[in-house]
Amino acid sequence: MNKLKRMISKSSSLHLCVLAVTIFVLAVTSFAQKEAPPSGGQPKPFVFPKTDDLVLPNGMKVTLVQYGSVPKVAFQAVIYSGTKDDAKGKKAVSETTGLMLKEGTKTRTAEQIALEAAKMGGRLNVGVGTDSTNISGEVLSEFDTKFLELLADVIQNPNFRQEDLDRLMQGKLRQLAVARTDAGNQAWEKFREVIFPGHPYGQINPRDEEVKSYTLDDIKGFYAKYYGAARTHLYVVGRFNAAAMKAAINKAFSSWTKGTPATRNIPEISAKRSLWTIDRPDAPQSTIYLGMPAPNPKDPDFVKFSVMDSLLGGSFGSRITSNIRENKGYTYSPGSFIWNRFRTGYWIEAADVTTANTGDSIKEILFEINRMRTEPVGDAELTGIKNYMSGLYVLQNSTRFGVIGQLENMNYNELNKTSIDNYVREVQAVTAPEIQAMAKKYLTEDKMTIVVVGDLGKISTQIKPYEVK
Repeated sequence: MNKLKRMISKSSSLHLCVLAVTIFVLAVTSFAQKEAPPSGGQPKPFVFPKTDDLVLPNGMKVTLVQYGSVPKVAFQAVIYSGTKDDAKGKKAVSETTGLMLKEGTKTRTAEQIALEAAKMGGRLNVGVGTDSTNISGEVLSEFDTKFLELLADVIQNPNFRQEDLDRLMQGKLRQLAVARTDAGNQAWEKFREVIFPGHPYGQINPRDEEVKSYTLDDIKGFYAKYYGAARTHLYVVGRFNAAAMKAAINKAFSSWTKGTPATRNIPEISAKRSLWTIDRPDAPQSTIYLGMPAPNPKDPDFVKFSVMDSLLGGSFGSRITSNIRENKGYTYSPGSFIWNRFRTGYWIEAADVTTANTGDSIKEILFEINRMRTEPVGDAELTGIKNYMSGLYVLQNSTRFGVIGQLENMNYNELNKTSIDNYVREVQAVTAPEIQAMAKKYLTEDKMTIVVVGDLGKISTQIKPYEVK
């Protein structure tokens, strides 16, 4: 009986709690319906911290930045050597060379490299892109110069071994087998092949026979030709003793071979209207890549075009996303982006859409592009996206690697430092007529490339209106 009373008492208390919460929620909801949230304040300019720049006698550039309050330091050595430097028929030798750096030095094994970095509170990473190879890591400040020594050893004293190359080659072949089954990878590969014919940017992945042909001499030869102090820019961002860091950098890198200077390989873009398809029988979705040439970061139009991109497809609340995701339900995660390399820019909208709505999706994307060209953007919509971009910029630069990324982008594109200091101010200054002008100037269908990967038996009729006549 007492147990039953306790149960009834607990049940009553629970009902009272639920009732109280319900009343509170109703009260808050009622209040929210009557009271509009306060408007956001005017975004404040974001000024980058001061940089301490120096050049070693061998030509290696160094940028030091005191940043943040947490006792950590981020390092990134950018070597201007990437896939654009691959010899014909040897695609991704650059990538394999970069990955081989972590496989051991003359005095350290791969395991020792990883263990030493871990004991300092971090790890050493290597990434190879089209134009550069990045060797980076982030550690506790107390180990800053010690990690620098490790970084210098990995970069300057690789111990290229055949057994490591064999293992990496087998891993690459497995990656390629998986990549060939991915519709997004197929579409992106075809898109790049079409817009950059005959240029290194036009081939993303190597063929299997290329990978199988790699030799240790290829790796050693690539390293000897495309690695060196004159091609390298070291960034150090965080909390550290500047004098001690400079001394350590000089000691670790001053004897490194200068090597050959970095080169540029700017593609000639001759865009024209085209539609390309890849058959993927029984695919439940179609992957669409649609794009045309765009300004690059050095171009005076770049910031204005970037705001237009965010409005059109580059943010979650963009027009294309609202149209084909929220309103139509054709896709889950569409989005646009600006693909940039030195003096090179391309605007691309990508989406995985339901097979039955492939044609309709292209139609709606083109509808939103045309609307951007013909109708002025409203004040509220424009203000919202500019505030979003300003806040995102500040957020992106709130980390040590975020700061490095901005500085590296500035240096790679040969921009003035005012470009990063004044970014928020320039975004906020963009007007509705300028947005419309950007769309009219760049988003022209006569230069549009469309790639569709899907079940051609089901989508051929849908995409026929977009064939070149």
